[in-house]
Amino acid sequence: MANEKVSTDVDVTQPLIGFDGKAIADPKIGADGQPMLGEDGTPIVEPVPFRMIACVALDQVGKLAADRELDPKDKMLAYRLAHRISINDKVTFSPEELTFLEKRIGIAFAMNVVGAAGMILNPGQMV
Repeated sequence: MANEKVSTDVDVTQPLIGFDGKAIADPKIGADGQPMLGEDGTPIVEPVPFRMIACVALDQVGKLAADRELDPKDKMLAYRLAHRISINDKVTFSPEELTFLEKRIGIAFAMNVVGAAGMILNPGQMV
């Protein structure tokens, strides 16, 4: 059927790619909670994996003002998704899970992260 919804397989270890075509990167944090520095004294940066932003977005479920009337089932869905994303490198999302995840990332992050995540969740559909 032409309009049949299908599951989506996602490699959650993929780095987010910004609109400039480069990996979005954050400073690497040491055990002391401070940015790690290279030999030249500049912060060491590492690519931000999809897994990290997905779990951060899901962890925000129920904490944001937009969630005041949130169904408790959505909180449980967020937990289950975050657990699967945390323990697996490849995750299969149902259409409903994918929609929920896209919405939560859209609520929790700015445009550059939302767009980069969208490129991973829906490859080829955003360009």
